[in-house]
Amino acid sequence: MIVSHQHRFVFVKTRKTAGTSIEIALAQHCGPDDIITPIDEVDEQIRRNLGHRGPQNFEVRKKVGGIIGIARRMLGKDVVRYYNHIPAGSIRDNVGAQIFDSYQKFCVVRNPWDRAVSLYFWRKNRPDANRLGKETSFADFIRETSPDILSDFEIFTIDGVAAVDRFVRYENLNVDLSAALAELGLPEISLPHAKSGTRKTKDHYSLIYDDESVARIADLCAWEIENLGYEFDDRR
Repeated sequence: MIVSHQHRFVFVKTRKTAGTSIEIALAQHCGPDDIITPIDEVDEQIRRNLGHRGPQNFEVRKKVGGIIGIARRMLGKDVVRYYNHIPAGSIRDNVGAQIFDSYQKFCVVRNPWDRAVSLYFWRKNRPDANRLGKETSFADFIRETSPDILSDFEIFTIDGVAAVDRFVRYENLNVDLSAALAELGLPEISLPHAKSGTRKTKDHYSLIYDDESVARIADLCAWEIENLGYEFDDRR
């Protein structure tokens, strides 16, 4: 997630939508006061190798006066924290409504059935203790995973309403991202290959689905499907 005061934009980071690659590339245009949240160490190394800014200003003390301010400081509750997939509502609360509402906000969206497959293989092959067990099938993953992980709805909305000014489609990433950057007066950016290589198969996403899994994604991602025109391309 990035809040750029220098260029007056907010990049709201959704899951499995090339968000990390975009964060890394956008960091080259960030100033010293901009907010950049941490990413995985492997990806941070990519960012360092490129010479771009790393994590900064993601933990700041919120100034609250009077007795309430004193109490919050004593309880350690005066620290505002920004993190990787922080929802738009929390970003707005932290930076303030005036800044959030006046900045250009964008995120990347992706066909929810395809995104779920990418998320499954990422969780299955990630190189840490949080990876899925070898015995966990895709159907198990869809059935058992929390709805707020399978859908990005809570990330890019506030009170059920879209909180971003532009949706960049993953399926049309280069063109849509270039248009979003042009609105900000920024040049096109070259995206590094972050978090790549975890999806071992290039088979069409529909081939891994059963009917129950198709229906669960349709239910959980109804907003994206209805408002962004996504559909299940069934090639089974």
